[in-house]
Amino acid sequence: MGVVEQKSFCRVCGSACGIIVETDGEQVVRVRADEEHAITAGYTCPKGRNLPQDHHREDRLEVPMIREDGVLRPTSWDHVLDDLGAKLKRIIDESGPSGVGLFTGGGGYLDASGHLSWQAFKNGIATPSVYSDLTIDSVAKLVVSELVTGFPGLMSRADIERCKLVIFMGTNPVISHGHTWTLSSPTASLRAMRQRGTEVWVIDPRKTETAQRADRYLASRPSTDYAILGYLIRELLIEGADRAFIEQHAQGAEKLQAAVERFTLSHASALSGVAEADLRDLLASVRKAGGSVAVDTGTGITMSRPGNVTQWLSWCLMIITGSMDREGGSWFSPGNIVGMDKMDVPPAPETGWGLPGPQSRPEMKAVGGEFPCAAMPDEIAAGNLRAMVVFGGNIEVCLPQTTRSYEALKKLEVMATFDVRPTRTTDASTHILPTKDQLERADMTYVTDMYFPVISTQYTPAMVEPVGDRKAYWWVLGQLGKRMGVDFFPGLDVDTATDDTVMAYITRDSELDFEQLRSARHVSRPPVFGWVQRYVDEKIGGWRLAPSPLLEQLEGLGALEGAEPAAFTLIPRRQRYHENSKMLDLRDKPYVYLNEADAQTVGVAEGAKVRVSNANGSVERFVKIDDTLRRGAINVPHGWSDEINVNRLTGTQDVDSISGMVRYSGLPVSLEAV
Repeated sequence: MGVVEQKSFCRVCGSACGIIVETDGEQVVRVRADEEHAITAGYTCPKGRNLPQDHHREDRLEVPMIREDGVLRPTSWDHVLDDLGAKLKRIIDESGPSGVGLFTGGGGYLDASGHLSWQAFKNGIATPSVYSDLTIDSVAKLVVSELVTGFPGLMSRADIERCKLVIFMGTNPVISHGHTWTLSSPTASLRAMRQRGTEVWVIDPRKTETAQRADRYLASRPSTDYAILGYLIRELLIEGADRAFIEQHAQGAEKLQAAVERFTLSHASALSGVAEADLRDLLASVRKAGGSVAVDTGTGITMSRPGNVTQWLSWCLMIITGSMDREGGSWFSPGNIVGMDKMDVPPAPETGWGLPGPQSRPEMKAVGGEFPCAAMPDEIAAGNLRAMVVFGGNIEVCLPQTTRSYEALKKLEVMATFDVRPTRTTDASTHILPTKDQLERADMTYVTDMYFPVISTQYTPAMVEPVGDRKAYWWVLGQLGKRMGVDFFPGLDVDTATDDTVMAYITRDSELDFEQLRSARHVSRPPVFGWVQRYVDEKIGGWRLAPSPLLEQLEGLGALEGAEPAAFTLIPRRQRYHENSKMLDLRDKPYVYLNEADAQTVGVAEGAKVRVSNANGSVERFVKIDDTLRRGAINVPHGWSDEINVNRLTGTQDVDSISGMVRYSGLPVSLEAV
């Protein structure tokens, strides 16, 4: 037949890099970068280039499966949906909608139909038992958005074309491509930023690949970045803040100033482990940049105990310099599809909405309409949660206190999982619903169209036909709805719909013209500025610099600041060749990464096996020497299952008082040779 080349975009992560897919019939031969792509311009990472091998993997899920007499067996769609629909309906009748929970992970977020479907399922059965990876990695960003602006879900990002100073804290976009804003073609983007005169600083316990490409690097102790921000804010409020901007557009400056008073140069240096001269230099750079400062945080921040506080202070730094929602500073993408700037959202009160959380953990609250994942095993044990529907997530790998959580999942009456490949989660499932992989479906950037350096939406047709009997999320949920007596997609005929008509359905109420998108494949517009500023001015009287829940958390951290740092502290790390629990069969290995001096202290060399332990559990892995880590900081990368799952070191009880977020970063651990 011959090789055919088609343009598409990658959905392994949220970066949506432009790719060229080479096919020969139904065989995917090769994937390479699209040099003509308007944003990524010839960049793609090893994970994107591995799409042919991932598509043709021998263990891919191709047909529905159902567990009968304790054994998973292949079956028909009619059988699996009849059985699942009847069981879900019975549980709802007996326990109410809260008896059925749902979880969405990357496989659901990065599929337009998947994201539509989990929202439709949540709304259709009206369950409050909603979980996602949000409360595993980044819920601090929602907390701060809600408390500081009253508007949920806002994620600031640098105006990279014009910004004078960008500070990366606890994030490594050269490997991850960014956390909630993507740095497309990251090495080239960093180079271009610096060539335009942008000064780039990285603050991290590890001299990451991003730090190696920055102007300056500060090796902070884990979980102390808030002290650096506190010092900067303290000094700027004395001299250098945009006082006119603060008086006109912010509130609570006096309370903020009092809260950061303890962060003198000497205190911030002693706490963070960063030399006083380096902190002075950073302060000078902030003052020099004026109203052109942007701070980006990642999971090294949001997974830590001070996650909310650090995220809040990063916003305060941008606000008091007059950089927030300003050209040349940071901005907020409203998205082409979601259109957040057109929403009339009632503002959250200064203390947040504080919506009721799960029954078994009354001390927790729902954030962003979701329960904290840490509550899931308790909800199952209490009998409140009897069924889970999993939209593209391997929750065995990502839930805290792995062994207990996984055993709880296996006690569910129903666990129905949408996925393209077998995982530890499908191993424990009662119903497996095989979905189209990214090369088999037409798709568009839905939620992720708010992640890019411009406001950008992409479309791709399917590259090949689905293998086996794989179906789209929307088709499976539409057919399940018929069995449950629920119309999950009002106005959409799921018997005649196609992937394209579903995407037109998604965009029906937005200003985005789907036919134009489908024809052009990519529509974008420049950043927009000022819409969040208008919202906070009109709705709440200006940015809230001092929300009381965050002031209390900052004060509470003071009691810990005199403690001796732990000998070893665990911090997260994303590896180059796999994305969470996907593509683990590439070149990455499950190491424990150690500084050479720390390895000598423990008495081990590279290749030796060590045990990393704390009160929650332990993992055993082989050592990899990495002198980019400061002494005392160790990495145990996530995404791996069973006895090497780093989440064995996390606990479901040690959670954030505002968000219920589990501590995954900054965990004190012990280290010993095996």
